[in-house]
Amino acid sequence: MREVMLTAGLAGALLCLAGHLPGPVRRWGPQSLALSSMALMSGDRGRSAACVIGAACLWSVVRACVERRGWDEVTDLAAMALLMVLMTSHSGGSPTHMAAGMVAGPAALTVVAWVTARAAGIMFGQLSDRSAGPDAMPCTRRAWAYREPGAALMIISMAAMFV
Repeated sequence: MREVMLTAGLAGALLCLAGHLPGPVRRWGPQSLALSSMALMSGDRGRSAACVIGAACLWSVVRACVERRGWDEVTDLAAMALLMVLMTSHSGGSPTHMAAGMVAGPAALTVVAWVTARAAGIMFGQLSDRSAGPDAMPCTRRAWAYREPGAALMIISMAAMFV
């Protein structure tokens, strides 16, 4: 079952990356790192995957601070990073040897916090002005159709590995 969840996580990361292409590297770079971290995780290299997703999260935070937008991606990558750290800290680096009972609570709390943060982002986005500068461009329907289900698939499949 874990192999199915890892494959679903890879598919979610690929959907997120597809939602950012074409465009400048600063927009799709973190998602390419997220995809590579999922690939590392499926190859039983959990510690390396956690480091890569940490770098992707840091890249996203810096970009969101500079552009003053894009906090949904930071939320996704931060939840993904926390779930990967939980996986590697209790499994010796391999998601197939994970002690699921010990970290199921923190994993569920991570998913609840992620859903709450994404919902708050949507609500506050409706209240504020989305145009934060000349580089700000609205998200197209195609991009949204790839990004949002991809993020949900990634996070939920990772959390399902704890059950």
